[in-house]
Amino acid sequence: MSGLRVYSTSVTGSREIKSQQSEVTRILDGKRIQYQLVDISQDNALRDEMRALAGNPKATPPQIVNGDQYCGVWAWGGDGGSVVGGYQ
Repeated sequence: MSGLRVYSTSVTGSREIKSQQSEVTRILDGKRIQYQLVDISQDNALRDEMRALAGNPKATPPQIVNGDQYCGVWAWGGDGGSVVGGYQ
């Protein structure tokens, strides 16, 4: 696969995950960065793919990947968030 992908889920009870996903897409949209939103709740294989790319069997969304290069996980802070991982 090529291009920027944001692994997310449309089914979660976690307010934190929902907020982080919204913030990632808001920033990417605001900067007019094209990306593919991958909903891991649609297929367990997508969840497994996300976790394999992240190198963490317990990784949760949102996770950001560019091509086959893992970029990081969205880390939420009181003053905003940042990508933590491969690059920023």
